[in-house]
Amino acid sequence: MSSTLSISVRLHEGWYHGSGGPPSPARLFQALVAGAGISGPLACETVESLEWLEKQPPPIVASPHTTPQKRYVNYVPNNDLDAKQGDHRRLGDIRVKKEIAPLVFDPTIPFLFAWKLEDEAAVESAKTVTRLADRVYQLGRCIDMAWAWSEILTEEELQERLGEYPGAINYPAAGTGDVDCPTPGSLSSLMQRYQAGAHQFDTTADGKGQTFRQRPKPRWTKVCYEGTASRFVLDLRRSEDAGFAPWPLERASALVEVIRDAAAERLRHAMQHRIAEIDRILVGRKPDGENAGPTSARVRIIPLASIGHPQADMQVRRILVEVPGECSLRADDIAWAVSGLSLDHPVLQDRIDLTRSDEESQLGFYGVNKPSRIWRSVTPVALPDAKRRRIDPDRVKTDEKEKKGGHEKFAEYERASFAVGQALRHANVAARVSSIRLQREPFDPRGVRVEQFAEGTRFSKHCLWHVELEFESLVRGPMLIGDGRFLGLGLMRPLKRAAGVYAFSIESGLQSSPDPIRLSKAMRRAVMARTRDVIGPSRLPSYFSGHPEDGSSGRTEKPHLAFAFDPLEGHLMVIAPGQLDKRNAGSDAENAMTLEQALEELDQLRAGEDGFLQLRPVVVDATCHHLFQASRVWESITPYDVNHHARKSTAESVLTRDVLSECERRGLPRPKVSVLQWNAVSKSGLQGWLRLEFKDAIPGLIILGRSRHTGGGLFSPVKEHRVTDRKQSES
Repeated sequence: MSSTLSISVRLHEGWYHGSGGPPSPARLFQALVAGAGISGPLACETVESLEWLEKQPPPIVASPHTTPQKRYVNYVPNNDLDAKQGDHRRLGDIRVKKEIAPLVFDPTIPFLFAWKLEDEAAVESAKTVTRLADRVYQLGRCIDMAWAWSEILTEEELQERLGEYPGAINYPAAGTGDVDCPTPGSLSSLMQRYQAGAHQFDTTADGKGQTFRQRPKPRWTKVCYEGTASRFVLDLRRSEDAGFAPWPLERASALVEVIRDAAAERLRHAMQHRIAEIDRILVGRKPDGENAGPTSARVRIIPLASIGHPQADMQVRRILVEVPGECSLRADDIAWAVSGLSLDHPVLQDRIDLTRSDEESQLGFYGVNKPSRIWRSVTPVALPDAKRRRIDPDRVKTDEKEKKGGHEKFAEYERASFAVGQALRHANVAARVSSIRLQREPFDPRGVRVEQFAEGTRFSKHCLWHVELEFESLVRGPMLIGDGRFLGLGLMRPLKRAAGVYAFSIESGLQSSPDPIRLSKAMRRAVMARTRDVIGPSRLPSYFSGHPEDGSSGRTEKPHLAFAFDPLEGHLMVIAPGQLDKRNAGSDAENAMTLEQALEELDQLRAGEDGFLQLRPVVVDATCHHLFQASRVWESITPYDVNHHARKSTAESVLTRDVLSECERRGLPRPKVSVLQWNAVSKSGLQGWLRLEFKDAIPGLIILGRSRHTGGGLFSPVKEHRVTDRKQSES
C-alpha cells in the first residue's frame, strides 16, 4: 500500500509576506533547513534526510484561500554601500523603497504539502523528516512565524483529508511553471549561501572600509502546478415530457446570465452572511457594480453546443459548470444552486428545467482531458480593443470613401491579432501561438455569424470575431477567451486535424557534415520510443514504425510516418502519410493525436556521429516554406535510392526509369528527368541526384524513392532561370 509524507504548517497570524503567492515547496524546504540548523551544524542523519527530500518529485500543495491586501512601501538600504565609502552611518542616503503586498487567509487552516512514497525505504527516510518538521519556527519572511507537524498517511487517508480540505489544492503538471521546488543540490546551495554570509562584508586592503559581496542564490527548479476544478454537467429538459430543450446558440449569453443570476439569488437566500462573496464568485462584481476578486476564483457556466458530428445542429442542450479550486464556495453548494432551476425558453415559449446529468462524453469534444494544438471558436470571441469600423450600407453605394481599403482591413486584423494575444494571457493560456486566423463567418457549416451574438449583450457586433488558433504545444480544455468568457462567449473547441508536418529547428550540437538519412533514422527511433511512452506496453502501430504486426520488414503500401532532414533550413521533419503520398490524403485522427503527445516537449536528440542536438519546435507554413512552393523544376537535396536494380543498363537509364515509375505510383505527372550525379553505395545500392521538370507547376512536398520514409529522395524547387543558366554553363 502506497504511503504519503504529509507536512502541515500553520502561521501564528493569518498573514503571509513572502513573494510569489502562497508558500512554495522551496519555502518549506528552506524552513526545514533553518529549523534544523538553529542549534548548530546539521547532523549527518539530517543531511541525508534533506538530500533524500530534495530528490523527490514535487509534492501536492494545498493552501487556504488568500486575499491580496493593499500594497505598502518599506524603505530599506540597497546593496550599494561602496558608493558611500563603506560608511554605515550613511545608510539613510541609499535607502530604496520596497513594495510589500501581504496575503490574508484563515489562520485556522494549515498549509499542506504531500509527497508520495514509493517503497519502504522511502518511508524510513520520511520518518526523519517528520522529526525535522517539529523544529520549524517560521515560513517566509522573518515576521511570518509558524509551526509545523508531519505525518505518514496512507493513500486513503490522504484522499479523505484532501476531500475535506477547505481551500485550493494544486497538483504538479507537465510544462514549465513558476513555482520553486527543491531539486538535487538545493541543500548544498543553502549551506553555501549561509557560509558566504560570514564573508559578506570584508575589510579593504587599507583597512579603512569594507566591501560587500552578494551571497550565491539558492538552487531551485521551476515546476508547473494546476488546480483541481470540480465539473458537473446539466441537461436542458422540457418540463412537460423531460425531453431535450435545445437552446439557440446565438442566445448562449442570455442563457448563462439567467442561470448565473438565478443561482446567485438562491445562494443569497441560503447564505445571507456571504452575499458579497457570492457576488464576487458568481457575478464577478460587488453590489455597487464594481469589479471584485481574481478571475481565477470565479465559477464558469459554459454552454455546450452539440458538435462532434457533421449533422449536429450546434444548439445548446447541456451546460458545464466549472468550479475552480481557488473558489471559496464549496462545489456542492454551487451544484445545489444550479440544479433544478426552472427557466423560460426563448423559442419554445415553455418552461425548461436544469437537471444534473452523468453523461460527460460531450466534454471530450471541448478538449477536457484531450489536449490539442489547434482550436476554433464555437461562440465568437469578444475583443473590445479590436473593433471594426462600421460601414453605412446606404452611403457605401455612393461614397467610395465609405468602403474599406486593404490597409484599413490589414490594420483591423493586426489589432485583433494583438487583442487575441492579450485575451489568451488574461485566460492564463501560457502556450505560445504559432498562427491566428480571424473572420466574422463561422468555421463550422452550421455555425452562426458574429453579428447575431451581439443582440441583448453589452458587446458590440464590431468587436466579435471567430478565431482559429494554432499553438506550438498541446493545450487542454475547456478553453474560453476574451472579455465574454464568463458569459458563454469565446468558447473554443479542439480541431481534430493533423498538422501534417512537424518540424524542429536544430539550435545547437550539429556536426559540420551531417548525414541526412542518418539524422532522419535517429529522429525515427526517438519518435517511436516516445510513442511507446504514450501508449504504454501495447503493440506499436504500423503508422509509427512502418512494420506489420509480426515485426517483419514493411513491404506493403500501408501509410506510415516519414522522417526527413532539410539541409537548406536545418530542420528535422516528421511527415504524416497524407503529406507524403498524394493517394493517401485522408487523416488518422487517433494516431495523429498520439503523435502530437509523443512530440510534446521533444527538445533533445542523440544522433550518434551527427551530434547531441538541441531542438526547438517550429511551424511549417505551407504558403511560404520552400519545400511546399509550387514549381515546374525540382532538384534532389538528399539522395534518391532506386526501388529496383535493373541488369545490363546504365546508371542513368536505371535512375530515369525508376523515378518515372515512382512518380506514377505517387500520383504525380510524368516529368522530364535529368540525372545530375549518381553513386553506387555499398549495402545500399544505386543513388542519384536528379532534376525533375514538369509541364506545369507542381506544389510540394515531393519525397520519392526507396528511402523516402527515412530521409532520402527529398526534392526542393528550383527557379527556372537558374536551370537555364546551369544548362548553358554545362554546354
